[in-house]
Order: sequence, then structure tokens, then C-alpha cells
Amino acid sequence: MKSKSWEVELPYPWETLVLILSEPKKTLPFFPYFEKLEGNRVSFKVPRFIFNFGYEFELDVGIGRNEVIYTFRGDKGILTVTFKMEGNRLKVTASWAGFGETFMGKPLQNFAKGIAEAIKEFCSAATCPLVKFSGNEGEVEHIDPDTAPALIKRIAMELGKDFVLEGWAEDGTYLSVKVVEGNLKEIRVRQGMKESVIEADVPVVELGSELFEGLPLDRKFRIKAKKI
Repeated sequence: MKSKSWEVELPYPWETLVLILSEPKKTLPFFPYFEKLEGNRVSFKVPRFIFNFGYEFELDVGIGRNEVIYTFRGDKGILTVTFKMEGNRLKVTASWAGFGETFMGKPLQNFAKGIAEAIKEFCSAATCPLVKFSGNEGEVEHIDPDTAPALIKRIAMELGKDFVLEGWAEDGTYLSVKVVEGNLKEIRVRQGMKESVIEADVPVVELGSELFEGLPLDRKFRIKAKKI
């Protein structure tokens, strides 16, 4: 068996992590090498040398004390991803037993690191200033450049990699965010006759405050989000 680990610091409790990891259908699409999820059947596409090998698995999720284990069982082997909290640090360990095991060191390292960083971002999103979100509608207040990325990540947790988020404030300010294939493509803010359009191509899990600086967002918005 080949194993690689990566650690990140989380300023959030274990309960937040369990909440996120208990719904893999929302987090898996942002993991490295992810291809598709149908029911509990997961597909990854892992690069090896100049080729790409597809891997299909049945997923089982186990939750214990300060530990969550994703077990992916497939014809080519077993992939185990363990999430363990030690103090305020999350350790992600990716282990592979099966086909091509000798050559899986680098992919497993990328896998563990990418998962750890994605979970760190999702933990931040889980604490975003969302008052409520039911179905495809909700309400959020006091958006600013620091909290806007968390809001978009939270919506990604709910709807996946392709969606449009729209918001309306009482003073008429309109906000629109478009995400395609997990990347933020466009931010549009209209205030009276003035409209600002920002085009980008940034992965949702990597969003920072930079794209939102200077936008008139510090107000309460009624929001709607829909898959595209």
C-alpha cells in the first residue's frame, strides 16, 4: 500500500468538519482528479506519465471519533482517504492498494494536498454570513470582499460546479455571479445606471477577496441560485 499525507490548520471545530464530510456529493466534485459521481459510484481520472487512467469506485463513508474515512472500492484497487483532527489541525491521508501502486506517490500527494486545501476552504464557507438558504433561495447580509468568497463556496456546496447566483438589495443593487465547471467566470453588479462586470477564470476553492474589492456589496441581499 502506498500512502501520502497533508496537514492544514482549521480554526473551526470538529463538528463543522463532520457536517461537510458527511455529504461527499457536495465536496467530491472539488477533489483532485474527480470526474463524476452517480449515486454512490465515483469516477476519478488519474494522470500517470503521459497517459490518463480512469478509476471507478463504490464509496463508503465511515464516521468515528475525530475521524472520517472515505473508502473507495473498485476493480483496480482500494483508495482510502482518512480525515483526522489532531488539535486544530486536519491531517488528510490518501492510501492506494492496487494497480500501479508503485507509481502512485505523486498522484497521492496531490490528492491529499488538494483534498486538505478544499476542505479548509469549505469549512470557511460553512461559516459564511448566510442567514438562511432553503432550496434555491436565501438571504444574506453585510457581504464584503472577505465574506463574498465564502458565500460563493457555500452555494457551491449546495449546488455543485455549475450555477448562477443572483442577489437583489432593497436599494435596487443587483448582484450576479456565474460559476462554470467549478470556476468563477463572471461577477456583475448593477447600481442604478452604473454596472460593473468582472470576467475571471478562478477555481471556486481558490477564491480570495481581490475580485470583490471596490464593489458595492455591504448591504442585505435576497438571493437566488440555480444550476446551469
